Amino acid sequence: MNENIFVALLIVGILVIFFLISFFDQKRRLRKMKRRMLYYYGRDREIEYSDEILSVIGAYTEAKDTMVDDITWNDLDLDSVFMKMNHTWSFAGEDYLYYLMHIPAEGPVTCGEQEEMISYYQTHEKERLQMQMEFAAIGKNHSSSAYHYIMNSIHLSKNVPIQHYGALLLLIVSVICVIAAPATGIGLLILCMGVNIALYMSQRRKLEASIQALHLFLKLEGSAGRILKRKLVCSEEYRKRLEQDYKKLKKQIGNVSFIKSGNADSQSLTEIVLDYIRMISHVDCIQFYKCMKRLEKSIDVVEDIISTMGFLESLISIGSLRESLPYYCIPEFTEEPVLEIVDAYHPELSEPVPNSVKAERGILITGSNASGKSTFLKTIALNVILAQSIHTCSARQYKGAWFRVFSSMALRDNLYNGESYYIAEIRALKRIFDWEGNETVLCFVDEVLRGTNTVERIAASTQVLKKFSERGILCFAATHDIELTYLLEERYGNYHF
Repeated sequence: MNENIFVALLIVGILVIFFLISFFDQKRRLRKMKRRMLYYYGRDREIEYSDEILSVIGAYTEAKDTMVDDITWNDLDLDSVFMKMNHTWSFAGEDYLYYLMHIPAEGPVTCGEQEEMISYYQTHEKERLQMQMEFAAIGKNHSSSAYHYIMNSIHLSKNVPIQHYGALLLLIVSVICVIAAPATGIGLLILCMGVNIALYMSQRRKLEASIQALHLFLKLEGSAGRILKRKLVCSEEYRKRLEQDYKKLKKQIGNVSFIKSGNADSQSLTEIVLDYIRMISHVDCIQFYKCMKRLEKSIDVVEDIISTMGFLESLISIGSLRESLPYYCIPEFTEEPVLEIVDAYHPELSEPVPNSVKAERGILITGSNASGKSTFLKTIALNVILAQSIHTCSARQYKGAWFRVFSSMALRDNLYNGESYYIAEIRALKRIFDWEGNETVLCFVDEVLRGTNTVERIAASTQVLKKFSERGILCFAATHDIELTYLLEERYGNYHF
């Protein structure tokens, strides 16, 4: 009897120590995370992403309509700008910020409310930190797009495959046998565990990306609930929107505790034990199929809550960017097709030279090599995109219409498609002429038709730039051909560097 009590107490003691270690380890990691958030807010996190990771982040953007095309994005090296301003901690915030920088095609944002929310999280450190901790609890997965796999898995949802129920039933029978006939039951249990683990590994490999994506989404749903409970959403409109989505999802999701707890990146003792439980019972695979079948009825709500949470975190990231800049301004949008920027600078330059511009018509930028023409073009173009995407400009003053922005600046030969530089540039210019939208087009061209001889280049450039003006396109064009400033002086102003 005494021996049994001793063994029982020993087991209880081991379990207590086990959970205490996990508890204090979690507390330590949370304290470390808070220190990182406080330190990096308003500072450059020096994030460097590979093209593969950026393509994962961009999956959300590819599913949406946006105003910044690939040529313009690459010309302005907006991936680099995105990495500088990326102060997000969750996949939803990161994906949405990338999408936001592409300028959603819905048109002008409601700047007043957006500005109030950005300012609120800038000035309320406690609430901002609580929000950031909830977003960090969601996390990221750069090996695959959580958004892509969630939406695809819901569309392709099906009933639970019979082998997973069979594995769980076999485990239950084995446990009963251990209780009824220990000698035989233990051997059967060991055999059952081996078979179930082998089957689990083969099946889980097919579902790995989808289960990890669902795991992130379920953590997002949990964080949304805690954000609502703590009343951390400063906008009544977005609070109601988030609350409505959360309540609908709560009814649909049901019990998914084993997927919620699963985390491939976690090294805690609790997770190691739970991993073995999943492998021998297949319970997470069963919960995955059931959950996806239920979410099929609420796919619009799933998309909306991801967007809302992403939008909220992107606002905090915008506030952090503002704190990191030497100075910034809030853009003012006008009905007139004009652009006026005072002391604009490129946020990625360590010692930028501010420049101002006021354009009611097109502008030709002339000057010698390395005089700053291309940098000026990129600075102005970037500020227009930042104004229309994140409501923030690296300038002292910004006033302009809502533009459709195009560029033709950093084109290259395409050997794989057999396309020369000249053809690439013609295609880039043609897409500007082909645009048929309601917005005023603002385009930036660096050296029109630079691959041709001087006489032909001047003649062709004159006609291209003249057509831009006739169509009401506001064009900023850098050129070495001084002759263009005389040929087009009635249509274009001239800035000389």
